[in-house]
Amino acid sequence: MSSNGSALKGSAPPDLAKQVLVQKLAQQIVNQIVSDDVIDDKIEEEENHNKEPTCCQMFYAPFTLKYYQPFFNDLTTKVIAQKLWASFFPFKATFFEIQDGKADLYGPVWIYATLVFAVAAAGNISGYLATPSNIAFHYNFDFIPTASSLLFGIAFLVPFAIYMVMKMLGGRHLHLTSVICIYAYAQTCIIPVCVVCSIPNPQLQWGALIYAMINSSLFLIVNYWGELEKNIQAKKHIVIWLIAGCQVVLLLLFKMYFFLYVYTNPYTGSRFDQLTKIVHTDHFFLHHHQQH
Repeated sequence: MSSNGSALKGSAPPDLAKQVLVQKLAQQIVNQIVSDDVIDDKIEEEENHNKEPTCCQMFYAPFTLKYYQPFFNDLTTKVIAQKLWASFFPFKATFFEIQDGKADLYGPVWIYATLVFAVAAAGNISGYLATPSNIAFHYNFDFIPTASSLLFGIAFLVPFAIYMVMKMLGGRHLHLTSVICIYAYAQTCIIPVCVVCSIPNPQLQWGALIYAMINSSLFLIVNYWGELEKNIQAKKHIVIWLIAGCQVVLLLLFKMYFFLYVYTNPYTGSRFDQLTKIVHTDHFFLHHHQQH
């Protein structure tokens, strides 16, 4: 009797054993369903990957966030820093080696955003330093929306023009996102140039901007030289002149529009107008005093 009692105490109740068994079976069924769903998803993903996209899918793809997601993923600070550093050494064609076939749009977005800030800050500092002490200076940030629209428009339109011309002339190993990426990194040198341009010296500003134009043009040409020599050859001068011409236009845009617009004070006029008014006013009072 005691032995039977001890056996009953050591064994689980029949109802509890059934519950454990049912739970195990249910868990196995759930695991099987989940694994089947995962397998089906992987098969569907591979089929969609291998299937060629339709014309409609290719057209609408750039208007979806999913299309741009890969260009913001798998980025490291080290790679972005290497790209930024390489842009200051235009005679070394190392950009595409650093990029390793993975173009990013994270760096370009921040480069153009920083350019807008640098232009606004440098222009206002230069305008403040150039303003006579007897004239009140007013900061001017009204042009920032226009500058942002222009710079981000240039960020796409100019690389698109370069891409189309190179494609029509025989360029093969080209992708639009890669052209947009390298063109943005080519403008990195303009950021420290804007800091130099905060000094209100026209000769210094022209010299700094001309350096930026030459540096960015050489950076693009040297890194694309292999493609130009291999596939475009005799017509490569068209691409070279196009790149140089676009950078000259960008130089004039910075010097003759961005900085000139910042120098314009909505209350007292431009710096040149202010100085002219002071000279004419002093001349008028001096002439009037001599007459009396």
